[in-house]
Amino acid sequence: MPVVNTATEEFRHERKLVPAGYDLPEVLALVRQHPCGFHEAFPARWVNNVYLDSEGLNDYHDHVTGLAVRSKSRIRWYGDLRGSIPKPVFEIKHKQGIVNGKRSSALTPMSLNGSLTEPTLRDMLSDLEKENSLWSCLDYRQPSLINRYHRHYYLSGDGRVRLTVDSNLSFYEPDNTSESLASQSPEEYSVVIELKYMPADSDYAADIAGWFPCRVVRCSKYVLGIEATRRA
Repeated sequence: MPVVNTATEEFRHERKLVPAGYDLPEVLALVRQHPCGFHEAFPARWVNNVYLDSEGLNDYHDHVTGLAVRSKSRIRWYGDLRGSIPKPVFEIKHKQGIVNGKRSSALTPMSLNGSLTEPTLRDMLSDLEKENSLWSCLDYRQPSLINRYHRHYYLSGDGRVRLTVDSNLSFYEPDNTSESLASQSPEEYSVVIELKYMPADSDYAADIAGWFPCRVVRCSKYVLGIEATRRA
């Protein structure tokens, strides 16, 4: 059976910034120069996600229309995109108004070798208990997108604000993860800064964001990926 670690959901704010005209080394230099004293909180690493959505992409459409209460489901792991995945995690991310929450469950090891269809995913997760939230999620969702990006992690000097810098964002159709068929993010989103903080620190985070020569954007990697891979 999988080890399931479902943490208590804690809602927080997220603010995304696009540093137009800056490449990754320049953005990382800006973060290090910030007066709030950002320092590296964790080594940079590759982040991989398999998103699960309905056949009609209900979660995607909820995000595009900006529903106040919405969610998205994914399986996340770190490191290589293909091959053995020793520590996959199932996540449901909730949006309620202007705050976000996330519940996570650790899964047993799995693997990705070229494609991931709904029957293949069910077979890979066959040892899940039927009451597991992922199993019930699969009753009306299937793999809809795979994405991958490189993430740098920082924490403000006082520990109140987390900051990540994402780059090298690529998208794949679930049934074919060939690099030759990968779709890239629009140039505008080649580097994305994200601030994460508690609601009580909103004014502080706004001051932090205002220091950067960036604009605040709505930027869902899931929405970008669906639109990149399913263009007519």
